[in-house]
Amino acid sequence: MKRIFLLALFCAAINLQAQKPPLDQSVYDSWKSITRQIISDDGNWIAYIIEPQQGDGWLYIFNLLTGRKDSVARGINPSFSANSRYVAYSVKPAYLVTRQAKKKKLKEDQMPKNNLEIRRLPEGETVSIPAVKSFMVPSEKSLWMAYLLEKKPSGKKDDKQKADSLNNVKANQKKSTKTPEPKGAEFVILEPISGKEFRFQDVIEYAVAKNGGSISFIQDIPDTTKIENFKVNVFDTGKEQSRIVFEGKGSAKNIADDPSGKYSAFIYSGDTAKTRIYDLWLSASFNNAVRIVDTTTMAMPSGWSVSENGTITFSNDGTRLFFGTAQKPVKEPEDTLLDEEKYKLDIWSWNDDLLQPMQKKELDQELKRFYRAVYHTDRNIMFQLADTSMPVIRFDLKSSGNYALGTSGKRYRKLISWESRDYQDYFIVNLENGVRQKLLTGYPSQVVLSPGGKFILSWDVDKKEWALRSGTGEILRMLSVPGNFPFYDELNDTPSDPEPYGVAGFTESERQVLLYDRYDIWSFETDRNEAPVNLTNGYGRTNNLRFRYINLDPDVEYIPLKGPLYLSTFNYVNKEAGFYYINLFNRKDPVKLIFEKASFPRLLTKAKNADRVIWQKESFSVSPELFVSDLNFTNIKKLSVTNPQQSSFNWLTAELVEWTSFDKQKLQGILYKPEDFVASKKYPMIVYFYERSSDGFYNYFPPAPSASIINRSFAVSNGYLLFVPDITYRIGYPGESCYNAVMSGTYALLDRYDFIDRERLGLDGQSWGGYQIAWLVTRTDLFKCAYAGAAVSNMISAYGGIRWESGMSRMFQYEHDQSRIGGTIWEKPLQFIENSPVFFVPKINTPLLLMHNDADGAVPWYQGIEFLTALRRLGKPAWMLSYNDEAHNLIKRPNRKDLSIRKMQFFDHYLKGAPIPSWMKYGIPQTEKGKKDGYNLVND
Repeated sequence: MKRIFLLALFCAAINLQAQKPPLDQSVYDSWKSITRQIISDDGNWIAYIIEPQQGDGWLYIFNLLTGRKDSVARGINPSFSANSRYVAYSVKPAYLVTRQAKKKKLKEDQMPKNNLEIRRLPEGETVSIPAVKSFMVPSEKSLWMAYLLEKKPSGKKDDKQKADSLNNVKANQKKSTKTPEPKGAEFVILEPISGKEFRFQDVIEYAVAKNGGSISFIQDIPDTTKIENFKVNVFDTGKEQSRIVFEGKGSAKNIADDPSGKYSAFIYSGDTAKTRIYDLWLSASFNNAVRIVDTTTMAMPSGWSVSENGTITFSNDGTRLFFGTAQKPVKEPEDTLLDEEKYKLDIWSWNDDLLQPMQKKELDQELKRFYRAVYHTDRNIMFQLADTSMPVIRFDLKSSGNYALGTSGKRYRKLISWESRDYQDYFIVNLENGVRQKLLTGYPSQVVLSPGGKFILSWDVDKKEWALRSGTGEILRMLSVPGNFPFYDELNDTPSDPEPYGVAGFTESERQVLLYDRYDIWSFETDRNEAPVNLTNGYGRTNNLRFRYINLDPDVEYIPLKGPLYLSTFNYVNKEAGFYYINLFNRKDPVKLIFEKASFPRLLTKAKNADRVIWQKESFSVSPELFVSDLNFTNIKKLSVTNPQQSSFNWLTAELVEWTSFDKQKLQGILYKPEDFVASKKYPMIVYFYERSSDGFYNYFPPAPSASIINRSFAVSNGYLLFVPDITYRIGYPGESCYNAVMSGTYALLDRYDFIDRERLGLDGQSWGGYQIAWLVTRTDLFKCAYAGAAVSNMISAYGGIRWESGMSRMFQYEHDQSRIGGTIWEKPLQFIENSPVFFVPKINTPLLLMHNDADGAVPWYQGIEFLTALRRLGKPAWMLSYNDEAHNLIKRPNRKDLSIRKMQFFDHYLKGAPIPSWMKYGIPQTEKGKKDGYNLVND
C-alpha cells in the first residue's frame, strides 16, 4: 500500500512538472518575428532578420553551399552585391543605449547612430564603419557601392561665435564673414573587394544606377557669402573617376540616375531667395550637365515651372525621363500683423467639392502637388503629360509601351461623401508626344491598360463583366465564360457593386489576357473572338481551390508563354494552402508542389539567376519560419528557429467548426482550445468576431499587447476557449445578421460540447465588431460580460459624422459600405434606429467594457460617450477606457500593454471569479491619474 502511495505521489509530481505554465504579460517583448528576407541572385546566400517586439534583433546570413550560418546582433537592411561577393547591412545601436539617450533628452545629432558593416563572401571578413546614415548597393553587375556618413555633431559656440550670433540679430549690422555650418556630410564610394575608395565632403544627396555604372551626388559647399554653392558630381565606376558636371550657387536637389548609368538628372535654381524657380538638368555619358527644361521650354504650361516636389525617374531603357511640374511658386506677401490681430475661420460651403476636414487633411499634399511630364533623352524634347484637368497618370517604368492611363476624378469629388463608386474620367496618353484621348467619362470601376497599350480592360459594374477594348477605347467584346461563372465577388454582402476578382496579366505580345474567377484562371484571346480557355482546367471550382498567379520575376512585364506558371493555392473548405504550377494551354489539371495544413503568409521569392525560392510557412501552433527549396519543392530546408521558447508555454489548438445559422446559412468558425485541454473540465468561452474570419484558420497569432482585440494565444493559454464565428449579412439588417450568425454558432457549440461552461461566456470585438457586440447585448443576456471597442452606438449621429483620420463624411459607410443600411437616413430612418444600440440601452443587462480613444480617426469619440452616458444614466455596469491622443486602434506600446492587462482583468473577474480590480471598483479620478500608486499597470 505504501509503495502504491509513493508511486502515485511520484506520478503526480512528474505530471505537475510536465504541466506548462500559461503565457503572462512579461513574454510580449521577447516574442519574435521574421521581418525581412532576401536571397542572392545566384541563389547561394540568404539573409533574414529575426526581431523581438521590443529590444534587439539578429540578422542571419546563410550559405546554402556550406550550411554555415553567421549572425549579426542588431543587423538590418541587408543587401547582396550582384555577384554575391559581399553583403552590406546596417547595425542599429543597442535598444537600451538608445533608450538611455532618449531619457537624457539628447539632441538628434547626439543620438546613437547606425553603423555600416560590409562582409566579404564567402570568407566572412567584415569591415565596420561607424555612424553611417545610409548606403546603396547596385542590384546588377558592379561591385561598387556608396554610403553617406552621419553629419558630425556641431560643437559648442565659443565667445566670439556667441557675440556674432547676438550681433546678427541687430538691425543694420555688417554681415558676419563666418563660414556657415555645412549641411552635408562625408560621402564614400567603395569597392569592398579590392578596398578602393573615394571620399567626398559636404554631400547632401546621392544616387546609384541600377547596374552600378554610375554614382551621382550633390555637394553643398559652404562659403562666407552664405549663398549655397552646389557641385554635382558623377562617378564613373568603370574608369574609377569622378567628374564635376555642374557647379553653381543657389539650390540643387532630387538627383537620379537611369538604370544603365548613362544619365544623371537633377533640378537646380539659381535663385537665392526662399521662393525658387527650378530648372531640370541632365548629364549624359559623364559630360557636363545641360539645362533641358525651364520656364521657356515650349511644352511647359504658361506660368509653370519644374516642381521641386516632383520625383525624377527614368524608364528602364533610359530614353524617358519623368519629372514634375507645377505653377510657379509665388512669394508670400510680408506678414505685418500680429497673430492676435488675425481672424481664424473655416467656411463650410454646401458646394465645396471636399468637406473642410478633408481639405485640411489633404492640404500639404495639395500645396506640394505636381503634374507629371516627360523628357525624351533620345530626342531632346519635353511633353507635358498631366495637368489640372487630368492630374493623375499611371504607367510602369519597366514597360516599353508608348501609352499611359490618365485619370481625373475632380468632377466627382463631392460624391465620395456618400457613394462607394469611384467615378473617374479616363484618358489614353501617348508618352511619345503627350497627346491624350478621352476614353471614358464618369466611369465607376476598374480600368486596366495592357503594358504595350494595345488593349484596355474595363469592369462593367452593371453587366458585371470585363469589357475588352482597343487601345483607343472601342469595345471589342464582353468577356464571359461557359456556365456564366462570375468574375466578381460571389460572397459580396454589402450594398455596393461587387468587386471583380482581378486580372492576372497579359501574355507576351499581348495575345492573351488572363482573368480570375473565385477559383480558376481563364485565358481570353485578344485578337480574335474564340472561346476562353480555363487554364486551371476547372480544377479549382471542382475542388474548392483558389488559384492565383505568382510573378517570380518583378522585372518582367508579361506572363511568359513558355515554362511553368506558379500558383498560390488555397482551399476554401478546409483552409489548407500551398503552391501548384501549370503549363499554359496544355489543358491539364494543375500540378501540386506543396499543399499543407498551414498558411503561407508571403509569396515565393526567387533568386534572379537560379531556380531556388524562399518562403515562410506558419500554422496556429507553429511560428512563421523561413524555408528554401528548388522550384520543384524538393530538398526543402528550414532556415529559421524564431520562437523556441513557445514550447515551454501552454499553447493552443484549433478546430474548424460548422453549423447552420438561424437564417439557414451554412457557416464556419474557429474554436481554439488550450494545449492542455481536458474534455471533462468546464471552460469559460469568449466569442470574438468581425465579419468572415475562418479563412485565417491556420494563421499564427503571437502573444502581443493588444491594439484593440483580444490576443488569441494569450487568452487560450490562460484557460479560455475562444470561438471565432463567420458572419454573413442581409442588407439593412446588420445587427440582426450578427445575431443570426453568432448566436446560432454559440448555441450550436453549447449543444455539441459539454466542456463549454454556458454560465461563463464573454464577448470581444473592436470597431465593426464592437458595434455588433453593442447591438447584440441589447438582444440577449446569454453573455456574462462583453468588451466593445470603438463601437458606433448611434447610427443617426454617426451618419452625419466625420472620419477624422481622412476628413471624409461617414455617409458612404451606411449607404454602400460596411454598415450595410443601404440607404440614406431619410430613406430608411427606422433601420437606422433599429440598428442603433443606444436606443435599446434599457434592455442591456450585460456588464460592458468599452474602449473609445479621444483621437479616434475612424469612429467619432462621442459615439462611446453617448453609449457610456446612457448606460450610466440607467445604472448599467459599464466602463470606458479612453486613451489620450490615441487612434482607432492603439499605437503606443505602453497603452497596448495597459489595455491587455485591463481587458484580461475584466474577463477574469466576470468569467473566472477573480477579485474585481481597483480601477473597476473605484474608477480613476483625474486627481489620481498618472500617479504611481497602483493605478498604472505598465511599468516604465
